[in-house]
Amino acid sequence: MTQPTSTEMIHSARERFNSAIATKDADIIKTLLAPNYHLITGRSAQFHGAEEEGIRWSELFHADPTAVYRRTPREVTANESWGIAQEIGSWQGSYTAEGILVHASGVYAAKWQRTKNGQWVLQAEVFTTLVCEGPCDPPDPI
Repeated sequence: MTQPTSTEMIHSARERFNSAIATKDADIIKTLLAPNYHLITGRSAQFHGAEEEGIRWSELFHADPTAVYRRTPREVTANESWGIAQEIGSWQGSYTAEGILVHASGVYAAKWQRTKNGQWVLQAEVFTTLVCEGPCDPPDPI
């Protein structure tokens, strides 16, 4: 049996992440993140650490059961010898704000790293919101 390629493994991990969001499972999300994971959201907020991210997802799922996001990879490029990879793609999501369903979408870039046991985990993700319909809050001014 042929071993899956790094690209196939990353696509599979991304699908597990999407499924975990759909089923509201913050524990699975945490398993897909490096301990020092870093996130820049579509609104430019920044968060650091897998533990913090697991808590944030858990709180979101509890506070807003309508929240759902899906990331769709367009390209995955791996440096096999270093065990790092880049994923770029599009995302879309919906959530409730002010009692109104909001639809947002955009693009993202993600950096993956292979662990010592061969699992690919997210090291960093950067999301950019390109469209937001509903009561949308823009990023805080710099």
